[in-house]
Amino acid sequence: MKAPMVRSQRQKYRARAWRIPPVDGKDLALEKTKPLSVTRRTVLTAAVAGSAGFASAALASSPPPNDDAVDLVKKLTGKTPTTSDRLHLVMPHVFPNGYTVPLTLVIDSPMTDSDHVRHVSVLAPRNPLVEVATFHFVPQRSEPRVSTRIRLAEPQYVLAVAEMNDGTLLMTETWVEVATNGCK
Repeated sequence: MKAPMVRSQRQKYRARAWRIPPVDGKDLALEKTKPLSVTRRTVLTAAVAGSAGFASAALASSPPPNDDAVDLVKKLTGKTPTTSDRLHLVMPHVFPNGYTVPLTLVIDSPMTDSDHVRHVSVLAPRNPLVEVATFHFVPQRSEPRVSTRIRLAEPQYVLAVAEMNDGTLLMTETWVEVATNGCK
């Protein structure tokens, strides 16, 4: 069977491009690899990338927790909160817009009659309105988990305070940097 006639240079190129050349032992990829050579450029690039990683890790770490949070909660509720690992407040450390900052709150609680969360308050001390949100939970009917978006006025600690059924207050906080004021 004869190949069809090719009319233009473009068609000739396309026809040649689809042909697969024969493979022999000399064309194997393992034989064509070059030995790894370390140049000054690769060493400098690795050094710059490593130092940038250490610098970003140092800058991304949040400032130390402040005692003002405990005083604020004590002032609002009349009770002293305790920092707890049962309360998980997940927010981005840096967010470009203060109008819609995502927030996820999870409380480790079985939600039984003897051990459950009554309510959780989210506080932003540098906002015009400090109490941003309050979530109420019912034992055996709700899961102690919330996901929403809040507004933040400026970079600040965001606090979550959970009141348990025995009246104890559990608290956690996280630092959030926002670039724009979401409370104007």
